[in-house]
Amino acid sequence: LSRLESGAAPQRQPVALGAQLQQVLAQCAPLALSKGQVLELEMDVSEPCSVLGDATLLGVLARNLVDNAIRYSPANARIQVGLARQGGQVLLTVEDSGPGLDEAQAARLGERFFRVLGTGESGSGLGWSIVRRIAAAHGASVATDRSPALGGLRVTVTWPAA
Repeated sequence: LSRLESGAAPQRQPVALGAQLQQVLAQCAPLALSKGQVLELEMDVSEPCSVLGDATLLGVLARNLVDNAIRYSPANARIQVGLARQGGQVLLTVEDSGPGLDEAQAARLGERFFRVLGTGESGSGLGWSIVRRIAAAHGASVATDRSPALGGLRVTVTWPAA
């Protein structure tokens, strides 16, 4: 987080987000399986979903979002990760069937060290700060709302397509 806030722009090159997401889900799958959760990836393969950025940082962004969905969703939950191109933009969505967040909690996402109390999950409260800083460094926006399909939290990250 400190390196991101130093103002140094990450080196940008075309990154195929589909391949990044497949790696992230493979890394996160054991935790989801241990909780009896279903972890799905839906990608639009009709158009390339590439963005300009640093592949390592984009992997960290995706991993933080998927890891949070797994950790803060109950056993047997469903986590759906989607990647699609819409016009000149690439959209990454991570949604779950967990409890979601109320408005006050959602408004505080991204504050350093903020954690939703009562979840029993460990962590530093920096994951969302890191996600927001990586997104900003890559010209992306991050939005949250309630998942219409699953009922829990939906996070949407939107980039200009490469």
